Amino acid sequence: MDDAAFPLPLDGGCRCGAVRYRITAAPTFVFACHCTDCRQLTASAFSVGMPVPKEGFAVIAGEPRSWTKIADSGLPSHQYWCGACHGWTHTVAEHSPQAVIVRASTLDDHGWVRPVGQIFLRSGYPWARLPLPLNYDTEFEDTVALEAAFAASGVRPVSTS
Repeated sequence: MDDAAFPLPLDGGCRCGAVRYRITAAPTFVFACHCTDCRQLTASAFSVGMPVPKEGFAVIAGEPRSWTKIADSGLPSHQYWCGACHGWTHTVAEHSPQAVIVRASTLDDHGWVRPVGQIFLRSGYPWARLPLPLNYDTEFEDTVALEAAFAASGVRPVSTS
């Protein structure tokens, strides 16, 4: 996606504000994850993830704590959260180290966010499936379709400049 066509930067953080981040590169897509880990971490039916290029993500305040688990891929996945309020802000998965998966609900302005696909439907609640064009029983193998669907969706934050 062309960063010039996407209003940047995007800011966000944890619930108490101790951990803050800034995104300076356009997200590649937005997805809902129905895996058991995401459901437990959010105490909800799914989490909403937004991959951004690693070089376009920076923690600008606070020091998030991390917790690492072995993902279904067999590789470590590192979840980052605030030590004070325990708000989960982002993840770095070693199967895609070039991206940071931001928890889109932690953006300051998240009203524009809409997923174009969903993953791990095999472990999700049947009643929580979203009417989305791209659906995967497990992890997506290739992000080309998700990136194209997001680019074509026109879903963007409203520019404040």
